Amino acid sequence: MTNENATDKPIRSASTVVVLREAPSGIETFMLCRHGQSGFMGGAHVFPGGKIDEADAAPDWNARVDRPIEDLAALLGEAETDGPAALALWVGAIRETFEEAGVLLASTATPRDLSEQRNRLEAGASFQSVAEALDLSIQVDALTPYARWVTPKMESKRYDTRFFIATLPEGQVATHDGTETTSAVWLQPGAVLDGMHAGRIKLAPPTVRTLQWLADFDATEAVVRAALSRKPPLVRPEIVSGSEGWFLALPGDPKHPEDVAVLPGSTRMVMQGGAWIDAPMPVV
Repeated sequence: MTNENATDKPIRSASTVVVLREAPSGIETFMLCRHGQSGFMGGAHVFPGGKIDEADAAPDWNARVDRPIEDLAALLGEAETDGPAALALWVGAIRETFEEAGVLLASTATPRDLSEQRNRLEAGASFQSVAEALDLSIQVDALTPYARWVTPKMESKRYDTRFFIATLPEGQVATHDGTETTSAVWLQPGAVLDGMHAGRIKLAPPTVRTLQWLADFDATEAVVRAALSRKPPLVRPEIVSGSEGWFLALPGDPKHPEDVAVLPGSTRMVMQGGAWIDAPMPVV
């Protein structure tokens, strides 16, 4: 779970994309199952995403985005993040989603065989070369910033992850990559949570909280509208241990250094029977 000697681990920037589609029964989200031998969240169901590469921040990307990069920083609501850093998060989100799910959240000059370019990417080609082959153009609005989660200090690997909401582009099919991920499924948010509680699905706390939020919507347009209506919350969980065990404290909890809650619901999460559940506040 934790590593007491990992407090000085570097924090890597990352992007995660919650890909949604509408089905007769309501909205569904695309979930990937990570390989059991993965060094981070092995065997867990996750949204597509990963760490930002140095190449994601290359100046060449400036010519492929449809809005000034300063607008991207404003959408994130982060005063400390400049335009180039914000663009790298968008590029990383698009690259990881294409690599892991085969979904390209960008437009191309002419219809192309996306599977061929995905294979090139998986074989080691740079995303920049793929972008050139596709004459790729980044539409900023295809990705809506939703939240920002920072891995607790005591974890052995730490990430500063921006979560984005995206709708599956018409005509595209999402599939797992067969390398980092072993399977994939489209499920309603509530069904994913039910699978976790039944012990069939392993989830991380940010994924649980995202699915809980999504469960209240029945249309992708409403999800995007809600995400745009507020500044993406910054969530920096703290692992707290004591005589009664340990729990994950979120901002606003008495045991968290930040006294203002940034998420609705309980400010504590505990692992119970393999599932993350919201814990009630202790009675004082």
